[in-house]
Amino acid sequence: MGNSKINPKIYSALGQGGSMFGITLPDVARKKDNVIVLSADMSTPAGLDKFKSLYPDKFFNLGIAEQNMIGVAAGLTDEGYKTISVAQACFVSMRCFEQVRQFLGYMHSAQVLVGIGSGFSLTLMGNTHYALEDISLMKTIPGMTVIAPCDALEAMKALEAAVQLESPVYIRLYGGTATPIVYHEDFDFKVGKSVTLRKGKDLQIIATGSMVYMAMQVAEILAGKGVSASVVDMHTVKPLDIEVIDFNAPFIVSLEEHRMVGGMGDSLADYLSQYNSHPKLLKIGASDSFSIVGDYPYMMEQNGLSTDKVVERIMSFINR
Repeated sequence: MGNSKINPKIYSALGQGGSMFGITLPDVARKKDNVIVLSADMSTPAGLDKFKSLYPDKFFNLGIAEQNMIGVAAGLTDEGYKTISVAQACFVSMRCFEQVRQFLGYMHSAQVLVGIGSGFSLTLMGNTHYALEDISLMKTIPGMTVIAPCDALEAMKALEAAVQLESPVYIRLYGGTATPIVYHEDFDFKVGKSVTLRKGKDLQIIATGSMVYMAMQVAEILAGKGVSASVVDMHTVKPLDIEVIDFNAPFIVSLEEHRMVGGMGDSLADYLSQYNSHPKLLKIGASDSFSIVGDYPYMMEQNGLSTDKVVERIMSFINR
């Protein structure tokens, strides 16, 4: 992906799914003859219509039957195909957990799972459709790589990298169209290697997925308050990039649109707990409750994930 091909504004307009499946996936299919895409009735919502029209023989809609989709993908993978299975994040992680554990984890099947609409993305569809536990579930499976891209360009790069792995991968997408732009220029993406977007000395903010853009906003506000914060895009939640953790920083803040139980913050806490001396950790994520349903800004505000509330929590944390 050369610099001349990078157009973040177009990618943002298309969203993570539209960019990944409408631009990158056809290119992947041209390079890899064995690519097969399976969808759980997610063609249009996921942005797969263009791919379906270009490669009708490589696309199969299995309907609202996510568990069956994982089984079909396992069989195709055993026959030498590179399968990419697409469904809503809440269902491909929770409804299919047994199938994913057995067919991808236990059988070491190098499938790519893509969950769309993670976090609170599906807003008014309610708690049944919120994916706030998917990272927790997927990261427990041995050998599973978990990636949460922060913008459309990173989602495109995540797919390119995922199809090259010889192990199962879960890619967590969020939002619809008009997703925020974090990367305005091309950058190196490597599975398991985070990206430091901003340097600071007073605290380190480690964010993943949708919260990376907010982390940059939060850091700017903190700078106005005299607090120098670094920002890390932890796009790969498993394996976690432990080398980026700044033990010289007095405070670390984890930021994710996911339950705090079992999320990226818990992975950081597990690692830090091995040391007698380490930075103080503040985990910020969705509350441990089922929320009153509303639009996206309302859901984020209700769960303490608005920019103002995140800044307030950080300031309280470092000043106590």
